[in-house]
Amino acid sequence: MGSQRTARAGRTALLLAGLLVALCAASCPEKDLEDREEEANIVLTGTVDEIINMDPVHNTYSCKVRVWRYLKGKSSVKHEILLDGGNKLMIGGFGNPGICDNQVATGDTRIFFLNPAPESMGPEHKNELMLNSSLMRITLRNLEDVEHCVEGKQPMCGE
Repeated sequence: MGSQRTARAGRTALLLAGLLVALCAASCPEKDLEDREEEANIVLTGTVDEIINMDPVHNTYSCKVRVWRYLKGKSSVKHEILLDGGNKLMIGGFGNPGICDNQVATGDTRIFFLNPAPESMGPEHKNELMLNSSLMRITLRNLEDVEHCVEGKQPMCGE
């Protein structure tokens, strides 16, 4: 009898957790892909190598990301920003409550929309890039959509 109650309580808790996640996702409206791409100076694909600089007060963190491909803005990435022989970058802004999908784990490969860290963030962020909007999973469709936006072929943006 006790195990049935425990199982029922577990299912109820799981259902409530799923409902909470759905409600939170619904309350975080995402900008159109065209706007996200336009507002970002740099768009790239990369894999999270290391999570560092955890800020326990703001629940934000930075990551060292291995770059696979620049879709936009490679020329605006200054040499002093590059790490480990030039194929990695420091990216901050993970955990920012103003950005919907911004949580990663080591090994995650995503499409990143980035801007240089503003000077107002202080010298400790001088050589970081910051998330500009939500991350995107790497799929053929997502890559094609972002490439079309970068190239200015508007009909594919936001579909």
